[in-house]
Amino acid sequence: RLWSLCCSIPILGGLLRSLQGALGSTDDQNILSLFAIFLEYRNCDFKEFLRGHRECLQKSAETGDYVPGVCHYYRLMSGLITVASGPHWHFVPMTPGLSRKECHEKFFHTLVKFLGSKAGDKVLEIGCGYGELGRQVARISGANTTGLTMANEEIEGGTERTKKAGLQDQCQMVQGNYHKMPFADASFDHVFGVYTLKYSADLDLAIAEAARVLRPGGRFLSYEIITTDLYDPKNEMHRSCIFTISSSTCMPPLWPAQAFRDAAKKAGLRMKEEVDLCSPPEGQWYSCFTRTGSYYVIKSSIVRRLVGLAEALCIMPPGFAEFYDTFLVHPAADFVEGGRLGIIKGAVMMVWEKP
Repeated sequence: RLWSLCCSIPILGGLLRSLQGALGSTDDQNILSLFAIFLEYRNCDFKEFLRGHRECLQKSAETGDYVPGVCHYYRLMSGLITVASGPHWHFVPMTPGLSRKECHEKFFHTLVKFLGSKAGDKVLEIGCGYGELGRQVARISGANTTGLTMANEEIEGGTERTKKAGLQDQCQMVQGNYHKMPFADASFDHVFGVYTLKYSADLDLAIAEAARVLRPGGRFLSYEIITTDLYDPKNEMHRSCIFTISSSTCMPPLWPAQAFRDAAKKAGLRMKEEVDLCSPPEGQWYSCFTRTGSYYVIKSSIVRRLVGLAEALCIMPPGFAEFYDTFLVHPAADFVEGGRLGIIKGAVMMVWEKP
């Protein structure tokens, strides 16, 4: 829709066709992704979304229950992230010489390798979103995968994508909370979660549930954004970075790696591997924002003023400037800055086995 609209205006269409050739597609986390978002969401009720987000933040602070806030966040952001990133939401090592999409394809095979899945295995992905990674595991290994998510929109969208991929005989979507899963004990050969346990306020319970549904000899794999030993909660810059990531996504503060190790041990799992996939010579996980220039664009004060002007002139709807700063500038800029400081890692693969 973006290109059909822009190409109907000859001068602008010619310019954007040239930019597309130079910068890539609009779903590749680049500068053109912002234009796609502006066009796709120019009639959205951002004020209502922001109001709901603030209410959820307050409730989560009072109760410690982040589930309603996460569900509210993804009712809008799941579609928006897909517009800007395609089906690949998580960060992966950015291998020099490979495109972002090629890096994701490489990661899919790495995931299957660490998971150890094979044809006929029953594999569960917790907090699966639209189920993209489960489909990739099924495609590469031949396993049968189940994706667990709480959001109706993701169940519907994920089921449709599975049909389009021709994987409906191997993949299914189930609605549920990974803190209390609707599965019997020892139901799966392997269980994995990618960028999902960061939403848990009770890591011990979440990993205990994963261990419960895992068969003896099976693997539990977690690939998460975590804080490192360099994170200092007394450092204002460090604290602000972590707080903003949490507040913009309505999730708990990021967990440290040791919390995962401790929770898995309590659940009776044995550590098999812990590897930082971004060890040299791999490029850093957050460089998907820097090498396309999108980080520098969203941090630009000029762009922020233009966004405010677009709202004032009614080009964009009321509340868009606040939405832009809260959900587009952050947490992307915080991931880059936290990664550069070394207080956040986004590509640590942790694998345990159930005795």
